[in-house]
Amino acid sequence: MKAAYVWALLIVATLVSWLVTEDTAAQKLGATAVILIAAFKINMVVANFMELEWRPRPFRIIITGWLALVTTTIIGGYWAA
Repeated sequence: MKAAYVWALLIVATLVSWLVTEDTAAQKLGATAVILIAAFKINMVVANFMELEWRPRPFRIIITGWLALVTTTIIGGYWAA
């Protein structure tokens, strides 16, 4: 049952990211929002469908930290260009 809720949340996040890109006049802000939504979705998929939630806490912290680092690097590179 939990997987169905996560799946529905992922669908809503996808629709929100689509709406943000279609209706935004500020392209950089829209792109940043889409990247952040994608990072959220990746975290949800890894935690719930790749069975990360039952792993020891340090492993989850490393994976989440890696995702935050990659997301920050992508957004930083995008805004620096």
